[in-house]
Amino acid sequence: MATDSGLRRLGLISNPLSGGNQRRGLAAVRRLLARHPGMPHVEVRTAAEVSAALQEFARAGVDLVAVNSGDGTVQAVLTALFVERPFRSLPLLALLAGGTTNMTAQELGISGPVGGGLERLIRWAAAGEGPAALLSRPVMRVDHSSHPGSLYGMFLGAAGIYNGIRFFHARVRPMGLRGDPAHLLIIARFLAGLLRRDDKLVAPLHAEIRTDRTHVPPAGYRMLLVTTLDRLIVGARPFGDAAGGPLHLAAIGERPRKLLTTLPAVVRGRPSRWATRANGYVNLGAREVRLSMKGGFAIDGELFQADPLQGPLLIRDGGRVEFVRV
Repeated sequence: MATDSGLRRLGLISNPLSGGNQRRGLAAVRRLLARHPGMPHVEVRTAAEVSAALQEFARAGVDLVAVNSGDGTVQAVLTALFVERPFRSLPLLALLAGGTTNMTAQELGISGPVGGGLERLIRWAAAGEGPAALLSRPVMRVDHSSHPGSLYGMFLGAAGIYNGIRFFHARVRPMGLRGDPAHLLIIARFLAGLLRRDDKLVAPLHAEIRTDRTHVPPAGYRMLLVTTLDRLIVGARPFGDAAGGPLHLAAIGERPRKLLTTLPAVVRGRPSRWATRANGYVNLGAREVRLSMKGGFAIDGELFQADPLQGPLLIRDGGRVEFVRV
């Protein structure tokens, strides 16, 4: 973690369709921006609009991009920055928790309400006012044949994670639950499904895992994730301190042994003598991961499909980005 003195040209991207922005609206943000008429602000709804906004910012000399949205828009920003390269050098990113899950913003973003965080960021960028920290993090690059071009993000989930996202949109979101209450409800359903092993939410996904360091033969998994984040929702760290590269992979097999005994340690990233590959738990670090699988997966909440007949998912270290927290 480093510090910086500010004095940046700031531009803001907001997604009015992100969960938090839908609930609270953008009225407070717009009132604040009315006091700073020279600051670029673009409202986006699609990846194409994100790309156009970043190109506009690059032409305007912006070197600090604030993103007021959820994880999906952050993923679109990262993809546009690395694939299209609108900036000569990557700008700083500042994440405002305007979405539903905000997993990336919880670790790397600006805490508190969006309006207050944006106000602190504006003061810091314009005059170096207030303390700030720069957080450098690796970004995943994901290539798969069903999508044209590479995707960049911080988190990939399959099996129960993919099913949990679909369950949220179908069952939890209509109830009005958001944030940690929604996460805890989905986790409770996931755990109940693991114990019963007959719940669609934890239907096994068959996958073969290859990394630059190891090979895990084809097997069924109830949960599978790859991330460059240090913490996930509700502070979970299921990959522990896995060494070997910037990508953390964690998976729970189709028939994990000693589940009730082992799961608390797995979620907290603590050592457990039962959390072994032979017992159905995979935990490793890598610079490159190849997943041969047939089924759905999510990158930062956005849903995709994979088919091994079209080749494996290739997940690599895609570079680093600096995030500012004020």
